[in-house]
Amino acid sequence: MRVVDPTFGVRLRELRNSRGLSLRQLATLAYVSKSQISEWETGRRRPSLDLAQTLDEALGANGELASLVIERPTDVLVSAAIAAPRQIDAEQVEALPGTLAFSRRLDDSLPASALLPAVEGQWATVQILARDVRGPAARDLHLVAAQYGQFAGWMNSQVRNDKRAESLLSTAARDALTLGDPDLASQTHGFRGALERRKANPRGIARWFMAAYETPGISNLHKVDAALKAAHGLGLLGDQRGAGDLLNKADDLTTALPDDASSPVAYWLTPSWLRLSGGLAHLGVGNHQRAADSLRAGLHAMPDGWEEAEWAGEYLDALSLAEAAGP
Repeated sequence: MRVVDPTFGVRLRELRNSRGLSLRQLATLAYVSKSQISEWETGRRRPSLDLAQTLDEALGANGELASLVIERPTDVLVSAAIAAPRQIDAEQVEALPGTLAFSRRLDDSLPASALLPAVEGQWATVQILARDVRGPAARDLHLVAAQYGQFAGWMNSQVRNDKRAESLLSTAARDALTLGDPDLASQTHGFRGALERRKANPRGIARWFMAAYETPGISNLHKVDAALKAAHGLGLLGDQRGAGDLLNKADDLTTALPDDASSPVAYWLTPSWLRLSGGLAHLGVGNHQRAADSLRAGLHAMPDGWEEAEWAGEYLDALSLAEAAGP
């Protein structure tokens, strides 16, 4: 998997111009073609890490360009699975989530537009594997495929490829339910609700987070998160009673959660994360001071760097709204 920061081309051109080099001169120094450099500068092609390091050496850039390229070699087990999908075994299936986890973590630091091409490629590969797999590993691989579909849907929603996101998320939720993973299905409905937030559609927010909340068999952690975000939607619709009922249910469930509660399908979902969800809920019903306090606490509890993530913007915006509205 290769992810290239979208600023790579601009920075390459800036470095080349600052050294007074033409495309041809840099090509000679880096032992590449002039057309390759042009395509990297315009973003039509993505360089490998090795080539970025070569350009750094030619430009004396002290590794600056290489720092904009993240490359993860394909796992040996994953390569074997791709080569012979009908013979895939449990060990190979277990290797696939590692690649997905790597991509998810990048989502906490890089813009979705930079990650999306690689994520779509991963999704397509896993779909081929799932289509052709046979034997005892089939169910687990289909579940991994649903997780990849969910993440690809989330990434598309961030760049507002709405139709693509809706299709991927609907399929992933359906497959998760069929395969008996209610938390994955619930979280996938929640991603659809998050897309409706981006559309500023309160009815859609309420609809999809209620679907997440009402998914049979979900854990209390997912139930609380969904209840709070559904309350946000209902509050925006003016349904204060419905929102209040969900807030009360969420409070009751929260008291029973252990401090170290976590989810195997949503690494970010913890009791401290619920402060962000609660902040949205209180903002929706007009409890501005409580919303601000909750959002501030949730943002403060984030791991280092997460506040700069692209997806964190809506929580920062919500905090600004709550603070501006006053008590």
